[in-house]
Amino acid sequence: MTFSLLTYNVLFNKAFSQLGKILSKYKPDFLCFQEVDTNEDNLNRLEKYGYKLADYSNSLIKFGKVYGIATYFNPKKIKLIDTNYVNLPKSLLEMISAALKVLKGGSKPRTILRTDFLLAGKSKTVTIYNVHLTLIGINRTRNKQLEIVLNHGLNKNRFPTIITGDFNYFPYSRKKLENLMSSYGYKEATKGINYTFKISDSKFAKYNFFQRLGSILVKKYYNQNLKPDYTFYKKIKLLKTERIDEEFSDHYPIISTFKSD
Repeated sequence: MTFSLLTYNVLFNKAFSQLGKILSKYKPDFLCFQEVDTNEDNLNRLEKYGYKLADYSNSLIKFGKVYGIATYFNPKKIKLIDTNYVNLPKSLLEMISAALKVLKGGSKPRTILRTDFLLAGKSKTVTIYNVHLTLIGINRTRNKQLEIVLNHGLNKNRFPTIITGDFNYFPYSRKKLENLMSSYGYKEATKGINYTFKISDSKFAKYNFFQRLGSILVKKYYNQNLKPDYTFYKKIKLLKTERIDEEFSDHYPIISTFKSD
């Protein structure tokens, strides 16, 4: 069976209302979103396109709203078996930022969302991890968060597994990311994509202090482009991956197509 998975950071739900164009054209079987408004009415908006919400998890509070990660699936081809989430540790800078947010009204932990599915017509289980790693911190912190994901998967199942989402991984020391994922048996589906993020002050200007500082560095040294979004996989065959060049968010949607045995 062939199936496709789309991952997309929808920029605090800004791109969520624009998804119809992408879904109608590409018809992905799985949808993994980050920075989506987890209000029930908003989460149910994709039912009209034939998708069912597998689960969601709150990650952060911004602009007075709660945002998180959400995973959807096509119920005509896929059956949901199980779902759960795991909280991720914060970096020191993120703990300081979180403490300030608590004083202003609250903060939420970042989480990973694990969903197990059964492919229609196959006795084949596929596990998907939807992740949104910390933005405020260094890559070493993100690697520690990834190890939680990797060890969770190692202990919980032996099925084909996909880890996808916004890794917020800065360009330096990328080899350490590759070595870490490879040591757990994962291959990168997004390896041929050079960038998945583009800074555009005119459209996406609501950055906090750390984001503004980061944007200055990105503009100066990386020509406004970064690659924070990844898809990794194991025990399944990759057919293709492509970046969808729609600028509804500061991230680009990424779609990968796989084939199960």
